[in-house]
Amino acid sequence: MYKTDDVVDRRYRVEGVCSEGGGMGALLFVRRVGMKAPKQRVLKYCKDTNDEALRRFKREVRLMQEFKGNNRVMQIVYSNLDHEPPYFVMDHFEDGDLTTLVSELRGNLERQEELFISMIDCVAELHATGVFHRDIKPQNFLLSGRALVISDLGLSTEMNSSTVFTRSTMGWGTPGYLPPEFQLPGGFKNADASSDVFMLGKTIYFLLTGRDPTYLIADGIPTPLMVIIERCCAPLKAGRYQNLSSLKQSLNAAYDVLLHRVIGSALATRTLRSILDRLKTSNRYQVAEVTKFLDALSMLNEEERSALCQELPATLFPVLAQEVFSSQHKSFLATYAEMVEGKDYSWSHAETIASNMRAFFDSNGVSDVNKIHALRAAIRAADLMHRYAAMDTCRTMVKSVVDDGLAQRVHDLIHELSDTFIKDIEPSACRSAAIKSALAKYQNQDDLDDDEVSVL
Repeated sequence: MYKTDDVVDRRYRVEGVCSEGGGMGALLFVRRVGMKAPKQRVLKYCKDTNDEALRRFKREVRLMQEFKGNNRVMQIVYSNLDHEPPYFVMDHFEDGDLTTLVSELRGNLERQEELFISMIDCVAELHATGVFHRDIKPQNFLLSGRALVISDLGLSTEMNSSTVFTRSTMGWGTPGYLPPEFQLPGGFKNADASSDVFMLGKTIYFLLTGRDPTYLIADGIPTPLMVIIERCCAPLKAGRYQNLSSLKQSLNAAYDVLLHRVIGSALATRTLRSILDRLKTSNRYQVAEVTKFLDALSMLNEEERSALCQELPATLFPVLAQEVFSSQHKSFLATYAEMVEGKDYSWSHAETIASNMRAFFDSNGVSDVNKIHALRAAIRAADLMHRYAAMDTCRTMVKSVVDDGLAQRVHDLIHELSDTFIKDIEPSACRSAAIKSALAKYQNQDDLDDDEVSVL
């Protein structure tokens, strides 16, 4: 629409195109007409003429103006929403966006931490006023030296906003960064803090690797950071960090370990001791303290994780199985299963493992998927150590299942572990038809095998 030397609104002379790739806006390099030694700025105008695009553009300007004076959010220098097309002007960030930093960040742990924390702080400014960005990606953070701002609020939504988006908005956003709920009817419109957390995780992944964030591949990423990225990007909202402060705390803890500011095992052990002392004296726990322990545990190396898991007392497991820690259940159970498969424990400890996993299996705060992870770990420990008491605990868990959804998952697990004792449970002792069906298959097969032997 505009070309070099055009004058916009008799105020700004166009010096070139910055970008035309935006969804509804185009960016021009401009200078103020008639000013001495004018500073080059960027003018963004609404290139779409439909009513919805115009409303969104004007709403973006209004939102940005609400953050006037905030040095973590892109500032508007001037705007004219009555002009055709409407536009606003902002500073030009000569250092560009975060995509320029991928090479610099590789192996530079101190710079990574500084940048990632700064990114979180920028998004936190939005969340503090009930605004969710909904299009977080490296290109929407702009650099000026070490200073960082978040930009492009065109897809932002306000908590309890009456703004209604049409069906076409379901496709808005950037592929590779969008949380899965945005693909559901109304999901984009009902974004929340966990949606922005998801996109932050994808952004961190890209900055660490330079790879397409659609699929997360751990290669080249330190384990503590990969644990954080995977939790940010959990498919279900409940599995993610529920707020930015929790994410920031985990990142700080990860870099404490990576930068040797604290020895990971010492931090985990010290935190665990504090939790257990509190449970013993008052039968209470602090959510933040337990979360800190689970984070610290996940950041240890495999040998340290397994050793600490073996030391966890039974009194801790009903706490860990609470719904408030649901976002960390998958990671913890994977760590615990890792210890089980390592077989570096006594045969009698298998009974303790089964009992601990039963605390998860019986808890209302644990999802069906994670209940199966717990049951699998219990069965594997009992089978590996040939511990009959542990086998009995596993049988009790299987027999107790009533819920149809969980029963189907147990049904599938029985087939997965059909070479273990679990297939020998008496079907009539079970409460679920699906589980009875799975067990009956193996009972009938055993009967056929016995018949074949008797004929011979």
